[in-house]
Amino acid sequence: MTRWAETFAALSGASDTLDTLRHTAVPRPTVSQTVHSVTAAPGRSEPALPSAADRASAVWGQAEEERAAIIEHDGAILRTWAEGFARLDPACPPGDVPTRRWQRFVDDVGWFLDSPFCAVAAALGWGSHDLFGCDRDRPFSRIDQCGLLWLLHGDRLIAMTDNTATIESPTGVRQTYRRKAGELGRVLAWELVR
Repeated sequence: MTRWAETFAALSGASDTLDTLRHTAVPRPTVSQTVHSVTAAPGRSEPALPSAADRASAVWGQAEEERAAIIEHDGAILRTWAEGFARLDPACPPGDVPTRRWQRFVDDVGWFLDSPFCAVAAALGWGSHDLFGCDRDRPFSRIDQCGLLWLLHGDRLIAMTDNTATIESPTGVRQTYRRKAGELGRVLAWELVR
């Protein structure tokens, strides 16, 4: 479990929600209860409660901000990368991205931000689109528009230069990723989240 996942799990008091491929929550037993009658309490005027949608957006906004602050502070990570990672929801894949592939991508981003390669990439001038970029309409299908982290797919990043990165699979096969010129037609992964 990455240190980000441990921190998020501790803060939420729940199971890990970011390392979705490595950890699963233990199912809790369901208790059935029957309600025989309901009566209204005597007249007390209470302020109107916000709608469920308003509460959900407020909670997500607060959680998102808290996650970004933790990531940025603990890892000395660029604020834009920390905020972007906080916006990625493993349960909501965008566009044509299969759920398990999206979860793997979110895990890979967490691993990258927790690794020394995050600071190396920033020092070498790798931008957000170089790492997290993808095609707006078909983020999974358009491999030619993918940023580096889309290609990790659980493999190890072993080297970076100012223009290349080397990825190694568990079998030892190495792949070299070359930075793309320009950002035309690419968006950041967190901009896909609806």
